[in-house]
Amino acid sequence: MSVIEAPERLPLGESLPPGDLHAVSVALPKWADTAGWASREPRVIKAMTVGYPRFMIARIIESLASRLLEEWESKTGISAAGRRAMILCSYRHAAMCREFLHRQTPPAFHSDKIIVFSVSWNGLLAPIDQDPQLNGNTERSSGQEDIFVVSYPEELYLEAKAFWQHTGFGVSSRRVTHWAEHGPFPIGPATKDSAGHVTRFDAEAGSVSRAVGTAKDDIRKLIAANQLASGNISVHEDDVLLYPCGMAGITEVCAAVQVLRGADRMTPCAAVVFGFLYVDTYKVVTRVLGYDATLYKFDDSEIDILEARLRSGARLDLLLTEFPGNPLLQSPNLDRLSTLSRKYNFVLVVDDTIGSCANVNVLSACDVVCTSLTKMFSGTSNVMGGSVVLSPNSPFHHALRHTLLANYGDNKWFPDDVLLMESNSRNFVSRTRQASANASAVAKQLRAHPSVTEVYYPEGSPSQRIYENYKLPDGGYGFMLSIRFTSAEKAIAFHDALDVAKGPSLGTNFTLACPYTLLAHFKELEWAAEYGVVEDLVRISVGLEDEKWLETRIERALQAAGEQQ
Repeated sequence: MSVIEAPERLPLGESLPPGDLHAVSVALPKWADTAGWASREPRVIKAMTVGYPRFMIARIIESLASRLLEEWESKTGISAAGRRAMILCSYRHAAMCREFLHRQTPPAFHSDKIIVFSVSWNGLLAPIDQDPQLNGNTERSSGQEDIFVVSYPEELYLEAKAFWQHTGFGVSSRRVTHWAEHGPFPIGPATKDSAGHVTRFDAEAGSVSRAVGTAKDDIRKLIAANQLASGNISVHEDDVLLYPCGMAGITEVCAAVQVLRGADRMTPCAAVVFGFLYVDTYKVVTRVLGYDATLYKFDDSEIDILEARLRSGARLDLLLTEFPGNPLLQSPNLDRLSTLSRKYNFVLVVDDTIGSCANVNVLSACDVVCTSLTKMFSGTSNVMGGSVVLSPNSPFHHALRHTLLANYGDNKWFPDDVLLMESNSRNFVSRTRQASANASAVAKQLRAHPSVTEVYYPEGSPSQRIYENYKLPDGGYGFMLSIRFTSAEKAIAFHDALDVAKGPSLGTNFTLACPYTLLAHFKELEWAAEYGVVEDLVRISVGLEDEKWLETRIERALQAAGEQQ
């Protein structure tokens, strides 16, 4: 079940789960620790053994990047001093990164300062020309184990890191561990991951290749079967596409819409981000892909405003929303949005990570469903993955599928990550429903306390009826909730006294809490507050622990909150 028995003993910076080199969360036990992480306080940064993979590039990845820069210097004479490097799995993603970095620099910046080169398993380093016409076959000719390096001046680090975070295109820690231990440029003594091995997947490893192929098929079948659960739509496993993480899937879908609409920098696509969504969704659409995007709040009055704009002839190519939203757990009126999408011919994309296809089925109301498999689908908090499900009823189905398959990324999902994800997912439905039942009980307990102003949870919310329109007969209301207290002091006291694991991410088998706004919006607190995402919001992803265990710990934390004025 992988719950953490004594989370109150976890020190700052410990991986979650403990002792796992590939963990996707990290212990931030106190409110001040999260604030310190967000402000890059040396005390906190030094203590971190791991971090959420898109927010913190693993040390082993940074080490391999530095080693490859040294090899490039040795080969070309281009000094590695004052330079950094980013490792990506495909030439196309590396080219997108280079183009993004170019856009962040002044006109006088020399474009040749940003270099892309490939690294093959036999140790060959080869430059990639900037002319895409000269490199059209690069993707097809690269080997399964080849990686691509974007080398750039150090002053562009924050921009490069933003690309890594927003797109989800970064290399996984297991892939880099594989390179570090078995590749042509070792960077230290061998280390074993939590599964105890790193899989070779070269041409001779036929049995491994078959096992990985079977695992992918099983994941697709499981997702397709749960999309069928509502009985109103028929999904084939071929309409389920797999990606190395959830944001990679979202990025690829948004990029595919641009291809379908023939957009370019002079005539960008128009997007609506409906509701206050996960932090990187809005940023990848606007900052990386260059959409002209408008952010709307979740309520029906905002749909009225959108409809009036569309009636007046405003362009709209893409609308993204979440069901329910993160972190305020509001459920958008998908019936109305779906009607508008058909009438005005835009692609409607729903991220169902928080609801999950074990609880809700939203595919009948949209064109695409995107999910972070890193979360409850895996549950173990030690592997990344994402899925994209195409509705066979969508008028965009054929064109979207063709465009996505042309740049398909699931072959870049590292085999060990695939195998672990499939193993973790086998009891996905039962785990999700158990966590959802626990969350429902926690929400009721919190709502009964005078220190709590509001509990954001689909059950008992103003949008409960909308949620229930898509809830499966045996589904629950989800595993996540957020809490607003009567004062910031009470919120901090509750958080610090809550004896559960605390850190980034959600959808873990163990209960995981965090001061969400500090983690996701530290540099834009006032802007986030305009959408109801206040600085002292506490988010809890409820896990699989015994209900009494949870009740006792929640009660102690509420007592601490109640002692504050």
